[in-house]
Amino acid sequence: MIRVDALCNEDCVSGMKQLDDGVVDLAFADPPFNIGYQYDTYEDRLDAERYLDWSRQWTAEVVRVLKPNGTFWLAIGDEYAAELKVMLQREHGLHCRSWVVWYYTFGVNCKQKFSRSHVHLFHMVKDPKAFTFN
Repeated sequence: MIRVDALCNEDCVSGMKQLDDGVVDLAFADPPFNIGYQYDTYEDRLDAERYLDWSRQWTAEVVRVLKPNGTFWLAIGDEYAAELKVMLQREHGLHCRSWVVWYYTFGVNCKQKFSRSHVHLFHMVKDPKAFTFN
């Protein structure tokens, strides 16, 4: 089933499994960073292997639903940035066009450490010669 211009509120893995292969032009993900943040329904303190296994599942679905000239942006924190970039390239065959560090001036005031003030953005494409960048 192809959904056009639809916003779906559901589990990312099971939701993407409902989509056909190669139907998405652009995907953007800002998943939990696995840093212990208090979410309503998600446990953000998984052991590293469980978090990476979950990430492997949803990133595989993103790659599957992307069109051949599709683009994927991933926002991720320091703790798993390198592992996810390598996973996207070596296991899923994506190509990294840019590794952007987004610095922001808002966030939580910390008393025991410096506050997190940036996130990594990976601009990934399936085909390094045939992609759209606007």
